[in-house]
Amino acid sequence: MENLDLIPKNSKSDEMQTLLKEALNYVVFIPFSTGTMSMFEHDIYSNNLPGDQFNKRWWELAAQYQGIAPAKIRGEEYCDAATKTHINDDAAQYYDYALSYILLFQIHDHIAKNILHQDPHNTNYYGNKEVGKFIGDIMKPGASADWRKLLKEKTGSELSAKAMLDYFAPLMDYLKEQNKGRKYTLPELK
Repeated sequence: MENLDLIPKNSKSDEMQTLLKEALNYVVFIPFSTGTMSMFEHDIYSNNLPGDQFNKRWWELAAQYQGIAPAKIRGEEYCDAATKTHINDDAAQYYDYALSYILLFQIHDHIAKNILHQDPHNTNYYGNKEVGKFIGDIMKPGASADWRKLLKEKTGSELSAKAMLDYFAPLMDYLKEQNKGRKYTLPELK
């Protein structure tokens, strides 16, 4: 953004607030997409979950995978899961988003460390032809190449959440310190 004069040169930001915002966009989504959504869809389509059990099962999965409970228990005349568009019109897609986030951090980490030799938290791709070529080389084959082999060939690693975990490690340390001594108990669903 500095290179486009959208923010002043050498602007500083609060690293923990930035990491928290990013974690709320990426990390928090993964248990929802790969756990709650995927398991709910599995129960509907593979296990023929009866319609009169949708809401109960949805909130059981939300508690199990996300550690959340509804503010108020709602009966089976509701289907809170249907507020998610993919439940209604495009089944089995949310796990794709989770995979894309893992890939995003893994590819970003490779670019930052191996091409730009910069800290992944403060990386500037702007105008870098080598980065553009690297991304182009990954994208160009499209569906004609096995993405697993291509990822390994281009980054040297198989699919891994390690880059994402490393990226958010400073935030984890910060949050552990901030939450030291706090207790949390998930309300029991009735």
